[in-house]
Amino acid sequence: MWTYTFVIFLTLQSQCSACEWLGRYRMISNESLSLLKDMGGKYPEDSRVPFPGPLYNWMDNAKVEDQVKFLALTLDHIIRLMDAREHMNSVQWNLKTVEHFLTVLNRQLSDLKECVARYHQPSHKESYEIKIKRHFRTLKKILKKKEYSALAWEQIRRAVRHHLQRMDIIASNAKSLSKV
Repeated sequence: MWTYTFVIFLTLQSQCSACEWLGRYRMISNESLSLLKDMGGKYPEDSRVPFPGPLYNWMDNAKVEDQVKFLALTLDHIIRLMDAREHMNSVQWNLKTVEHFLTVLNRQLSDLKECVARYHQPSHKESYEIKIKRHFRTLKKILKKKEYSALAWEQIRRAVRHHLQRMDIIASNAKSLSKV
């Protein structure tokens, strides 16, 4: 019995230490938001795209495990969406800044994946996985439909900013919930 309790304690302790970086998330998140802004300057107000607000509202109250998985999944989608430099000819972004932005996101994703690996993997896809995948598919369709125009990329940049801001809130929630 004592050995079993000790193993559970060690498992929980390793999950917590693997996710200690959540405390630094805001700093890393601020860096990625700053780079995103530096890419194109002021965000145009007339460049709106669909955003899964209800999904984020639901994730605000989800279990920490699901919040961390959601953060990793969403970051992965953002990286794949923004790593299309061959289609960025129409936009006047500094490609070095885009590269640095992607490097920061990949570092975050790597840390998150390390954390997610500590959690039990369900045998089925969670509903949030399907919904966020659909949302990013919609964003890709917007880019294609508008032929990767500068306006389309600005719409995507604005959507990515909104995602990163909402992800910051979820990370703060997960951080405070993991301390309980």
